[in-house]
Amino acid sequence: MNLQLNDDEVQILRGMLHDYLPGLKFEVVRTDAPEMRHALARRQTLCERLLDELSAIPSEGGRRSSA
Repeated sequence: MNLQLNDDEVQILRGMLHDYLPGLKFEVVRTDAPEMRHALARRQTLCERLLDELSAIPSEGGRRSSA
């Protein structure tokens, strides 16, 4: 699956993941039920991977076309 985002959407998604991740990490640590902890840990892994990939995308904000 491919997902195409414009620069603003990349910035918003990056911010959302950045804000969500600390709370998710806290929930993983404090969850007692193994199956729930595993599900939350999978979410954490996915969020961290997406955040890493989004952070590797250069911002287009400073570039403007002069056409």
